[in-house]
Amino acid sequence: MLIGLVLAGGQARRMGEDKALMKYKGNTLINHTSALLEQAGCEQIFISRNTPGFINDVIENGGPLAGLHALMRMLHHRAEKGTIVDVVVMPVDMPLMSPKFLQSMVNYGREHKRPCYVEERFLPFYLPVESSHFSALEQYLVVENRRRVVGFLQRIDALTYQEATASKNDSAQWLNVNTPDDWPNETQ
Repeated sequence: MLIGLVLAGGQARRMGEDKALMKYKGNTLINHTSALLEQAGCEQIFISRNTPGFINDVIENGGPLAGLHALMRMLHHRAEKGTIVDVVVMPVDMPLMSPKFLQSMVNYGREHKRPCYVEERFLPFYLPVESSHFSALEQYLVVENRRRVVGFLQRIDALTYQEATASKNDSAQWLNVNTPDDWPNETQ
């Protein structure tokens, strides 16, 4: 089962307002990103956001990895029962990301049976939910008090998705909206 995780728990200090609730093409960024993940083949979408009704971090100030950790805590029992579960982790603030690209990244990871991410980028990424990955994440976040996503991906020997080089040339899909000046022109 392919699950989508939308990371929407940031503090948006540079934006000046909650990015996740900002409108893009008539929808909030949460809804827009969820739709991108559904179009990419995700059967279930979870939102990591430290408010009631969403997945809440168990580890305070853990950044994006804390959201992944909270989801994996919830899901790792499925993996232990033999259910194949994998996750696409996507930040809420990349509204131009292509569902086709996300699908190709998932296919690459599944084909090689390993997590993967794009070279020189750390989000979005693909991760099979395995107990060894959950243990590695707990070690990285809790014991070592580390927070870097790319550091965790390297720790679990994630593949660099080289085929994405052509997609990296489509700089629009890599737009990360952090300030009002970053906002795409086609917001309505």
